[in-house]
Order: sequence, then structure tokens, then C-alpha cells
Amino acid sequence: MNSREKTLIFVLFGVAFFVINIFLFTSFQSAMQKKRSQLDVGAKKLKLMEADLATWESKADDVEWLMNNQPVVGVHGNIGAELAAYTEKVANKHGVSLSKRPSPQRADTEETGAYRSARAKVVANAMDGQLYKWLVELQDPELNRAITFLRISPQRDDPTRVDCELEVTQWFRPEIEEEPVVAE
Repeated sequence: MNSREKTLIFVLFGVAFFVINIFLFTSFQSAMQKKRSQLDVGAKKLKLMEADLATWESKADDVEWLMNNQPVVGVHGNIGAELAAYTEKVANKHGVSLSKRPSPQRADTEETGAYRSARAKVVANAMDGQLYKWLVELQDPELNRAITFLRISPQRDDPTRVDCELEVTQWFRPEIEEEPVVAE
């Protein structure tokens, strides 16, 4: 082999070495870029998960309270009737006169989730002290009962009394109807 052939072989090996190094370097750079983007995505997911955890921790007491104070199981019609009867009984107990007896409201067909609500509307008249005692007894979070609408206005002809229109809501767990077992 003469010197020109040796030089040609060295140049070809040098060019091949250079091309291979460029290929390896670009492959390495693209792999690093892909890993950096995966790392960025992972960091964003981690921040979201940490935010979710912080949110969960702030709601843990609420969830624990709800687990300890589960609503009763029932049917909307029964719960609504019981709520209306209870509202009237407590009104009589505190000397609140009912202008319109409590009336259970129709079921909200669009309600979803584990709990449903039954509502009773009532119009009453009382003195301030009587009304407040009645309202305090109606509002009972441990029994999943709340006043969800309240309008109080002074009575026109007697300034010592007030007219009150309110809606009381009772949350409950609906009874689950078991599917009939079909014998095959």
C-alpha cells in the first residue's frame, strides 16, 4: 500500500469517525431533550398532586364529619312528609303561628350522587324570639337538615311580629332497590 492509499484510508476513517460522532451526539441530545420534557411533565404532575393532597387534607375534617353523621336511608316521599310534620311540630312548640302549613316539595329528578334532598316550604308569623328559637331547632347539621331559603319581613300592622317564609331541606340516602334475581 502506497502513501496515497494510506492517506485515503486515514481520511475515510476520520470522516467515518466524525460522522459517527455527530450521529451519536445528535442522538444523545434528542434523548436528553426527551428526558427533560418528561421530567418537566412529571414535575407539573407532582405539583398538581401536591395541590390535590393539600386540598384533600383541608377537607379531611369535613369528610370525617360526614362519615360520622351519615344521612338516614329513605324514600323522598316519606322523608318530605316527616320533614313537614317535624317543621309544624317544632313551630307549635315555640309558639310560631303557621300562615301556611308546611308542604313537602316534589323530588328534584336531576339530583345525582349518593345523597338526595327533600324540601318543605312553610310561611309563618311570630315574635322575634319565638322565630329565632324555631329556626335554631330546625337547623341541625348533625341530622343533615338545613334552612336553605329564608325571607323575614316585619308584619305591617304589628311591629312586634315578623312574617317568615322559609324552605327546610333534609338530606338522605335513597333506598337502593335490589334487582330481581333471574333464574337461568
